Amino acid sequence: MRKVFWISFRLRMTYRINSILYAIRQVPGLKRMLSVSLYGKTGLKMVFTVLALLWEIVSIFINKGLYVAICIYYPVVLMASKQPSLAIIHIFFFFSIAGAISNNTMFDPTKDKYYAMISLRMDAKAYTLTDYAYSMVKILVGMGVSLWVVCLWCPIPWYYCLVVPFYIIAAKTISAAWSLYRFETKKILRNENSPVKLIWTLILTCWVLAYGTLFAGFFLPVIVYLVLMVMVIVIGIGVCPYVLRFQRFREMYRLLLQKGPVQIKASMKEVQNKNSWDMISQDQKITSQKTGYAYFNDLFIKRHKRILWRSSKRMTLICLGIVVFTGILEVFLAEAREVVQGFVLNYLPYFVFILYSFNSSKSVVQAMFRNCDHSMLTYSFYRRPDVILSLFRLRLRSLIVINLMPALVLAIGLPILLAISQADESIWVYPIVFICIVSTSIFFSIHYLTSYYLLQPYNEFTETKSATYGIVMSLTYIVCFAFIYIHMSTYVFGTIMSLFCILYILIAYKLVYAKAPKTFRLRR
Repeated sequence: MRKVFWISFRLRMTYRINSILYAIRQVPGLKRMLSVSLYGKTGLKMVFTVLALLWEIVSIFINKGLYVAICIYYPVVLMASKQPSLAIIHIFFFFSIAGAISNNTMFDPTKDKYYAMISLRMDAKAYTLTDYAYSMVKILVGMGVSLWVVCLWCPIPWYYCLVVPFYIIAAKTISAAWSLYRFETKKILRNENSPVKLIWTLILTCWVLAYGTLFAGFFLPVIVYLVLMVMVIVIGIGVCPYVLRFQRFREMYRLLLQKGPVQIKASMKEVQNKNSWDMISQDQKITSQKTGYAYFNDLFIKRHKRILWRSSKRMTLICLGIVVFTGILEVFLAEAREVVQGFVLNYLPYFVFILYSFNSSKSVVQAMFRNCDHSMLTYSFYRRPDVILSLFRLRLRSLIVINLMPALVLAIGLPILLAISQADESIWVYPIVFICIVSTSIFFSIHYLTSYYLLQPYNEFTETKSATYGIVMSLTYIVCFAFIYIHMSTYVFGTIMSLFCILYILIAYKLVYAKAPKTFRLRR
């Protein structure tokens, strides 16, 4: 087992190092400087091996720490729960169930598993069990440390900090054993990349139970959570022998990994194309009164209406539901009015991260590439500066309108909620909140479309193949997440955000006109 783990670990590190080297060579200006022989440089690979190992260790704590902070700790703080320790345990209880049925590495058809078990023909059982045990150890360490850190701000009983990580592992083990049993008896194969509707329903139910009761302030007695967690741990220990004795891992992975990386990409592209085609309107009566490229863009928007507007409509309904529900609470609860006042007046920068989270620009840009630019970029006239800038303006208008629908619900809803809370503030705070939310939404539309034109990251399989684009998107996430920690006056932040949006759009226009003819191309 030790030997298998060491081989699999080295394989994973090698794959990661080569991916890093490939990404570095994709950065503009570095590809010519760094030749393909870079992959064979032993000294350089040693450096990247050390970095990869450090990242492997650090990521254990970063991933789990962010999960605990964003999904568990901050919602409890935001809701100003009177029983914070009980609320955290409550969310952990239901989120662990959701994670067990939706996130299990044993059934994730990754490339390293394909290379190990199919290409190198490693022992499937030994590889699976060692890989799974390694994942569980990372959960045990990462969640354990994260919980002890939370204890510094919230008085969670020490024995819960010990029980919860083992409860999470036990829940995942029970889920894995059940999936293996179904495969053995009914030939039902679980694939983490293709969850069925029942799984989505169970996940949604767990989220509603976790956050809904948090909002209502209703929890079970603390001893009940402890008893249930211990019961899950006991059952998890009980099913371990079945997992260890399971003999059909190779057969399972042959089905799960029956297509290699290239075939999987081609198959995914075929599925994507079919799904896109099914959602494109075939109505021959769809037309436009516009001319030139405005006609071209208008037809695209109308025929792809279901794809482009799907996410925006969903988020609009969710935002509307939250606003209405919050308004009802304000009418009946004085505490809710105080929370709304404090949140809107002191935590307006928080909405940068919220708007970033449900902005649909990335999926809309992908749809533009998959259903239009993928073919049109083969024509040279499509990359002329005047054509690019013309379509950029038209698309930007359409993208802003798509993203404004949910943003307007917040932009109108927040001032209304602030008015209901009877805040003792100047009347100017209402238009500033409105303008700030709208400006932030417009900024993200500009940002994503500009990044797309300047970096065009997609290949024929709609995979992101630009390291620079990945870095820009990562930095965007980091900056937006950092806004959670910024406390600033609504007047100051609203004014700054509005001016920044105007400046950004002027810079974006100039960059797209000057650089896009060289960068807006089909990647191979």
